[in-house]
Amino acid sequence: MAIQTYSLKKDGATKLSPHFRVREFASPDSDTVKIDPKLIAILERLYDYLGCTKVIITSGYRTAAHDRAVGGSGRGYHTEGRAADVNCWRGDSRVHGSEICCALQELGWQHGIGWIAGHAVHVDTRAARYWFDEQNGNRSIGTDWYAYMATKGYSVEKPLAGDVDGNGTVDSTDARLALQAAVGKIKLTEKQMIAADMDGDGTVDSTDARVILQKTITM
Repeated sequence: MAIQTYSLKKDGATKLSPHFRVREFASPDSDTVKIDPKLIAILERLYDYLGCTKVIITSGYRTAAHDRAVGGSGRGYHTEGRAADVNCWRGDSRVHGSEICCALQELGWQHGIGWIAGHAVHVDTRAARYWFDEQNGNRSIGTDWYAYMATKGYSVEKPLAGDVDGNGTVDSTDARLALQAAVGKIKLTEKQMIAADMDGDGTVDSTDARVILQKTITM
């Protein structure tokens, strides 16, 4: 889907998704707001996965002038409406950047992910995977945010495959939840979907439920 262009004055209150509006992505020096729908889609999934109460867009679309004013080149992904810098919140606490980056990895985001510093993370929709650590000047963290963050002193627990209810074990309850989701009786969260998708095909079906049940027998 193509980049969408909005007017802050006319469209600022327009909802882009359940948790995001046009005005949150505006450049402070322009009425024009450019936004990539793919960016909104991943931010909405991230919101669900982390169980956020809010996600604050600290920087979305930037004009070339504003991008240069904040230290950019004037040609980056922000200027195309394809990037956002975010802070994620659960209640009164900000989610650390290590957890956000690992969550994006779990969501299968093979585009831009940058740890800016502390709690702040950059997300963009560039074609190729580019995972970087701005805080430490590292242009490539490798292919695993969990391993990289561990080297920086941050231990993020990787979800247990098959643990749909998130209680730390895989049992018949998890298999039942997966089966109920497969037949449309319940809707799983993003985190539950990833845990239940045992074959990694992006869907939860009876095959996944059977694999989870088999796993409980062999454990």
